[in-house]
Amino acid sequence: MVVWLALIVWLGLVIWALSVVRAAAVADAPPPAPDRLAFGRVPFAGRRRATAITQGVLLAGVLGAAAYLSTESQWQPLPLVGLIALLVLGSDILVLDAKRFRIGGSFTGLVLAMALLGPAPAALLGLASALVDALRRKVRGTYLLNNLLTYTTFPLLGGLVLDALHRGNTEEGGYAVAVFVIFLATNLVNFLMIAGHTRILRGGSLLEMFKGVFVPVLPWEIASAVMTAMAVYGFEVWGAGIIGLFALALGVYQLLLRALLEGQAHSEEIERRTNQLDVRHEGMLGLLLETLALRDPSAARHAAAVAHYAHQLARAAGLSEREQAIVHTAGLLHDLGKEALPDHILIGRSELHPAEIRLIKRHPADGARLLLRVEGMGEVAAAVLAHHERIDGKGYPDGLAGDSIPMTARILAVAEVYDVLTSPDSYRLQMPAHEAEDELRNVAGSQLDGRLVWLFATQVLRGRHSDHLEHIADLEAELQVQRAVRGALDGPFVLGPPA
Repeated sequence: MVVWLALIVWLGLVIWALSVVRAAAVADAPPPAPDRLAFGRVPFAGRRRATAITQGVLLAGVLGAAAYLSTESQWQPLPLVGLIALLVLGSDILVLDAKRFRIGGSFTGLVLAMALLGPAPAALLGLASALVDALRRKVRGTYLLNNLLTYTTFPLLGGLVLDALHRGNTEEGGYAVAVFVIFLATNLVNFLMIAGHTRILRGGSLLEMFKGVFVPVLPWEIASAVMTAMAVYGFEVWGAGIIGLFALALGVYQLLLRALLEGQAHSEEIERRTNQLDVRHEGMLGLLLETLALRDPSAARHAAAVAHYAHQLARAAGLSEREQAIVHTAGLLHDLGKEALPDHILIGRSELHPAEIRLIKRHPADGARLLLRVEGMGEVAAAVLAHHERIDGKGYPDGLAGDSIPMTARILAVAEVYDVLTSPDSYRLQMPAHEAEDELRNVAGSQLDGRLVWLFATQVLRGRHSDHLEHIADLEAELQVQRAVRGALDGPFVLGPPA
């Protein structure tokens, strides 16, 4: 019953540990490089020599105490000593580096050594573990001395306490509880010795280190303490074989946690690169519109206004966030095909010949064809292709009518017609806003979608005819909106080439 209850508690702690460690791995930032003073001198460098001397003296004292306390019985049976040594040193291979904290299994092995062997073997294994870690991570100087001192001190102290309890003939199960308590206590000693050394040499707040480094892995340590106590209890009941199963379970647990953190790291990298692509997309979009504006100064203003009106109308029409994103992007790019027009057609205000009108009527298809070359722009291309179609079927380029015209294109048509009627830089004579609204109502049901015209007049304009056009048609503001809606455009879409 005790084993099953402990197992249930341990599983709950594991789930808690994984969630907290994952959250900490995401939120934690890499530690800044230590500040350097002039001539390459590190702050608090004057304390290094005194620290190193103190550490050396203490290390010699701890090793001497371990040798004095060592007895032959602590090193028996040899297979158990070898198994725990393998667990301690082998766990260093699976150490997990999660930005500002490290998670390994050697500490668990050292607590087992304290509980099942004694203070002297635990201290020696701690020394060996610190040396292996130093070789792996190339630790030098006072940091190496402090690691050696730490990994010999807490095993020796914990081993002495557990040895005294074990000699006191603790009742069955009571010793396992003592192991749990000693695990957490020595873990705190380990943290204080490592963090205290960093505090002495580099400064900083010990409390902040505790919150930022110790607390995020506390669930993992509690779960490990429960697991270690269970292993000790199992050893008392079933013998040394349970330690082998414990080592296997610990290895699997470490590998699962490693996979979790590595997966999280990959996810962060993908998100970072996606954000970079989004920023580049916005930059290229702005560059494209500014390039068009070099030929036609009104192009950028018109694109921003159409995008703004179309986005507001799409929202009023109850379209999804994805459809709103499509409409806004199409509003910015609906005249992309005009880049192919000669200057005298694009910029000129004189009456056009039939051949020139045919050229202008190609711009929706030309723009859609360009957009189809960009992954994820298929639905935007469909809206751009049809934004000059009419409800009565007399539009271009394909003569679509009614519901055959995509909703996104019908929204663009309303937004563009209103901006053309009200803007001072249009090819038409500028109308006051209330007259432009009346004109929209006049062509509702023939050129434009009647329901969308009604929504535009009642929901988007709302009688606000005094709004300044410059306030609405701000390209930078619409590029910011584009950044916010960009992610909604992701997803597959299949569309044939424009006619």
